[in-house]
Order: sequence, then C-alpha cells, then structure tokens
Amino acid sequence: MTLTDAIIVILLAEKIHGTDAAIRNSAKNVAKKLPRSKRSIMYDIADSKSPRELMRHIGLGLDD
Repeated sequence: MTLTDAIIVILLAEKIHGTDAAIRNSAKNVAKKLPRSKRSIMYDIADSKSPRELMRHIGLGLDD
C-alpha cells in the first residue's frame, strides 16, 4: 500500500461515513499496512482533534 492509497481510503471513509470515528479507525487500520516511514502521517490524522477538517485540508491539496 502506498501513501496515496491510504489517503484515498481515508477520504472515502469521510465521504461515506462522515464521522471523526470512521476517519480515526481507517487511519489506524491503513497505518499498519504502510511502511514505517509513512505511518506518522496516519497517526497524526488519527490523533487529531478534528480529523475531518484535516482530511479536507489534505484533499484540497491534491491535484485533479
């Protein structure tokens, strides 16, 4: 799994479920599948007070 794949999974969790809990759970699950060097981003999302806002910020930075 790549970091791009992980971001897509979390964006889908936000779109489908729309809850902070779903985003946190998804971030924790995909973090286990990433290389250690990329896991910190997922844990930052999972530990965020507002993971939905953080994911919206990340989503705005993606290219079309």
